[in-house]
Amino acid sequence: MSLSNLFQRALGRSERKPEFRIPSVPEDPEQHPERLAVLPYCSAGKGIDVGCGHRKSSPQCIGVDLIAGGEKGEHGVVMNQVSVADVQASGDDLHMFADGELDFVVARHNLEHYVDVLKTLHEWKRVLKPGGKLAVVLPDDRHVDTIALDPTHKHVFTPDSFRRYMEGVGGFRELEVRDAVEHWSFLAAFEKL
Repeated sequence: MSLSNLFQRALGRSERKPEFRIPSVPEDPEQHPERLAVLPYCSAGKGIDVGCGHRKSSPQCIGVDLIAGGEKGEHGVVMNQVSVADVQASGDDLHMFADGELDFVVARHNLEHYVDVLKTLHEWKRVLKPGGKLAVVLPDDRHVDTIALDPTHKHVFTPDSFRRYMEGVGGFRELEVRDAVEHWSFLAAFEKL
């Protein structure tokens, strides 16, 4: 086995991906399976939707995004979409929230854009109360070469590789890890101890 293949296996990536097909999802954004996957984790208490863009996962969420509320996005899926952010900030620097202030942190298709995943996860852990929920939807690198599709991605994830990140952060209990959209993305939900 080549060094490259060993490295890919360590990251949780398979050597070959199945043929890619764009998944079929409902047109109604309220019924999108990725939104529905995180919804149980952001329906009660005070929490944030990191990288909310033009649509929060739930009205309950405080939207956090690099694009200020009311401004239009300039790239990707937020191109010409008006941001609904309540707080303009990067998810790896949430200084406006106190330690243990939040009941939940949710993020859909956001974590893969950070240079330092562990720093970001530690920041999300910091703002969560004990018993607080962290729920993320991530592109599933077992099925999709996400960096080829979006060069702004800095990291790739599989369910197993994300579990290893969470073990590295420590202080969480896994609630569930499962497909969000088959052959496209997965949900990973954890509770802070």
